[in-house]
Amino acid sequence: MGIRQKLWNWCPKPKRPHLASFTRLALPLYISLLIGGLLLTVGAAIVLFPPLMFGSSFDEGGRVTEVVERILFPGGAIVVYKNPIYETPKWYISIKVHNYITCEEDLSAYVNSRTKALNELLQYLSSKDKVQVTITFHESVEPDHFKNLYLNYLAESDGPNHSAITVKNETSQDLETIIINTPSMGYLEEWLTQPKENLKTVGVNSYEAFLNVDSVKNLAQHPKVLLIDPQECLTVRQLKAKYTSMGFKVTVDRPPILIKTFEPEQTYTTINMDELLTNPSKYDRWRFYLAGKVSNLNDRFFKLSEKLLVCYRYYGADLSERIASENIKNEDYVVVIGTFFKENSTLYADKIEKAKQDQPSILTVEELLASPIKYNGQKMQVFGNVSDLGFIDGPFFKLDGQLLVCYIYNNTNLQSQLSGVENGDPMIVTGTFHHDSITLYAEHIRPSKRMGR
Repeated sequence: MGIRQKLWNWCPKPKRPHLASFTRLALPLYISLLIGGLLLTVGAAIVLFPPLMFGSSFDEGGRVTEVVERILFPGGAIVVYKNPIYETPKWYISIKVHNYITCEEDLSAYVNSRTKALNELLQYLSSKDKVQVTITFHESVEPDHFKNLYLNYLAESDGPNHSAITVKNETSQDLETIIINTPSMGYLEEWLTQPKENLKTVGVNSYEAFLNVDSVKNLAQHPKVLLIDPQECLTVRQLKAKYTSMGFKVTVDRPPILIKTFEPEQTYTTINMDELLTNPSKYDRWRFYLAGKVSNLNDRFFKLSEKLLVCYRYYGADLSERIASENIKNEDYVVVIGTFFKENSTLYADKIEKAKQDQPSILTVEELLASPIKYNGQKMQVFGNVSDLGFIDGPFFKLDGQLLVCYIYNNTNLQSQLSGVENGDPMIVTGTFHHDSITLYAEHIRPSKRMGR
């Protein structure tokens, strides 16, 4: 298939607890906390914490969107997210198809995979059924030609839907791609000429539609059509039924409307770099938050901590301007978010930023405990798996069975951020480390379940 490449934030600390009886140790502690609580003004205390770089979506209980399952296919993946329902203790499930396009071959693989998914779905459905699809054209279709396509295949479509069109700015004469609502029949001509003030339509790149099965079959044969991507293929339908039966409300996102642009997952986790490079297949297509020193910087790649290859310019993505604006160069420390590909053990970056002087260090438990004196009194972010939660007297748990974490002390109470957390869950804890007690005094807890495999 010939596909042209065009589109890319100190207080005295409590003593370290001993594994002793609850009545001997825990009771005095909680009496102290109760008295202290009575001295506070009525109302909930607001716990301030330093923002994480790049930001992250979490609710007041510290819950974040989690990847609970991922099904890889050539060119992309079907990802299942568990999302917090804010101001309630509940969660809902969302299912989304992601396109992992780093080169022409990835695009071809994605198209072939999703075409196969469409054909399997059409065989399963009856001719009377209707299906939500995203139609992508080989190249931008000129307005006159698209009008014929619309009249022949798309006029029956129910909305609301969106489309991606190329427009020319009549002031600057620059071309750009915008996402816009699809038109009804009465507004087709206006949509095809001047969809917005000062913008002239040049061509239509992709189009969402709700069509009957026969129309989809006929449209799939049109020479201008590259891909018809179903919103609910058979795999998505199975996942939807699975999580609905578990009591979740389930939503299904529509397929990517710009398949030639890499669309990373909505959440990310962190990992020890050696673990990542030792087990590349285990973490294939996971999205990670990593930090390290830049070396071997060229016009497309650099090495992170002299270990991990990072690509910042690839098909449909270019972070060159970010590199330049941040004045990132060799020997600088950066934080990167990107998707890991086991092929050549490469991280395809979608966000990059020079590490700030006041940014907490990002360490695994192993890295922290290897040099505990070095990090004494420092604020940092520590990643590890929760352990001993509910088995230690007092407001403590451990990370990786080694690092003690205190989450209630003085005016700090992060109990709410542990809602739903279980032993074994991965977690990022921001806090201040004390070498004498090997304890991290938490200021923010960000649980994030391990991604599905």
